[in-house]
Amino acid sequence: VPEDYATKVADLQSELDRELDVPVGTVTTPLDSRRSSVRTMEATMGNLVADGMRHAVDADVAITNGGGIRADREYEAGHELTRKDVLSELPFGNLTLKLEVTGADIVAALENGLQSFPDATGRFPQVSGLTVVFNPDKPAGERVVSVKVGDADLDPNATYSLATNDYMARGGDGYTMFVGKPNLITLTDAKLMANDVMAYVRQMGEVAPTVEGRITTGM
Repeated sequence: VPEDYATKVADLQSELDRELDVPVGTVTTPLDSRRSSVRTMEATMGNLVADGMRHAVDADVAITNGGGIRADREYEAGHELTRKDVLSELPFGNLTLKLEVTGADIVAALENGLQSFPDATGRFPQVSGLTVVFNPDKPAGERVVSVKVGDADLDPNATYSLATNDYMARGGDGYTMFVGKPNLITLTDAKLMANDVMAYVRQMGEVAPTVEGRITTGM
């Protein structure tokens, strides 16, 4: 990891650590960050994190790895989310990056994320702005049946802006298709994922993530 990167993350982290128990907003639906959920299926905490990242950098879509969501717990509807909650979910000091990718890159990323299903693995994708249908009976690498970006079918040749984390952008968890893609945000402007999620919840005041069919199985 480049030194300026590590230093920046350490500085941002210590800034956040100063006031951990500060509430950022309320979740009006149950939140699920259990390991068994975020690594195998669309999960409410995964949706919240991916939505926060996509919102923060104004990207078309977001993909983040379920293995980066760590608190392994459930929150009741009405829970007041604190900084501490968000930092315990996203403890690695990862930054949100905005990459320029093709539709084909997105499909390749989803194939990578879904290749181990139904085994629980950290690469499993939590997404925002995408509706994905996959067939788990097909061989790994050929499982994605359809992808929509918003309401439109994904175009493999089109260019999209993608919010993801710096670990995946460096090829972590097998996301090698992201390596070397144009980064639309400078390192100086990139923020901690945790910070982006907090800012999103704070701006909304109340959030109500649900499992809404972002990733489903089908033929």
